[in-house]
Amino acid sequence: MKILQMVDVPWDSGLAHYALVLAQGLKKKGHQVFVSAVPGQKPWVTAHRLGLKTIPMVKLKNLRALRHFIHKHEINVINAHTGSTHSLAVAAALGQKVAVVRTRSDAREIRRRPGGRFIYKHTQRVIAAAEYIRNSFLKDLKLPPKKVVTIYQGVQLDDFSQAAYPKYPVLGIVARLDPVKGHRYLIEAIYLLKAVYPNLRLHVIGQEENTKVRELRWIAERLRVDSQVDFYGFQTDVSKVMNECTMGVISSTGSEAVSRVALEWMACGRPVVATTVGCLPEVVQEGITGYLAPPKDAPALAAAIAKLLHDMDKTKSMGGSALSRAKRHFSMSRFIEKTIDVYQAALSEIS
Repeated sequence: MKILQMVDVPWDSGLAHYALVLAQGLKKKGHQVFVSAVPGQKPWVTAHRLGLKTIPMVKLKNLRALRHFIHKHEINVINAHTGSTHSLAVAAALGQKVAVVRTRSDAREIRRRPGGRFIYKHTQRVIAAAEYIRNSFLKDLKLPPKKVVTIYQGVQLDDFSQAAYPKYPVLGIVARLDPVKGHRYLIEAIYLLKAVYPNLRLHVIGQEENTKVRELRWIAERLRVDSQVDFYGFQTDVSKVMNECTMGVISSTGSEAVSRVALEWMACGRPVVATTVGCLPEVVQEGITGYLAPPKDAPALAAAIAKLLHDMDKTKSMGGSALSRAKRHFSMSRFIEKTIDVYQAALSEIS
């Protein structure tokens, strides 16, 4: 197939990562893939680094150029990853034998918009990155069930190794430093666990964005747990830092439409304690591969963590279950194959 992936966000978000990992995987499967992005912005730069063919994102007023490109290169499928590119894809595909697929992998609320009925009428398939997103399409936009398919993002399992658990308990959080990631609640949970688990440590891995390290240090100092919290900043070898931890914690207060880090913890054979936001209740199986807690609730988060700290044999068993689940449901090959199936179903409706 000849496939055009369209992503116009300016940052390296989960949405952009989903699109680019998909494009790379499709290319490895032998498909001809183009990525349409805004020149100079992070998805464009990343696409070039991955060796993907790129074309500059156009505006609706330049629709003729996009239609010419689709015709010249005999594009079979346009996969739009944002609302604006979805409209552009439908307009570019009209009158041409090309299927339009809309992928939704961000946490924003799905709403009806002007022209939406027309756009979805000319969209052959919708891919939802989680079941709760699919349900929203069915409930809020009344799309036919067969038209909307849930496909979880995959991870390259070979990039992750499994190592022995550390001697003393270590919690790990791998996330950009941002209020939505809920670091403060995890630090408060450390305070609540301190009396029972004095050797407990927290490794904070991630670069500063909307929260500064000094802000989180201040919280830790105020609670007198600063000696138990280590800040590692951005790390390139994620598998290595994850293997230094007993479990992964995702303390997010929102977002998590695609929780790549949850899959990465599981690929390392580590159980996950996560909040009940986004796709996390679908990815983390309560009592099997980890535990769940409400967001913004440090006592509940501490209680969930304590369940694992209290029984290391169970922790290791759940880590094994997490790895098995990652292999069965979240491999890169499964992600790509299921997407190709959707593309083929979409194409069958226009031929």
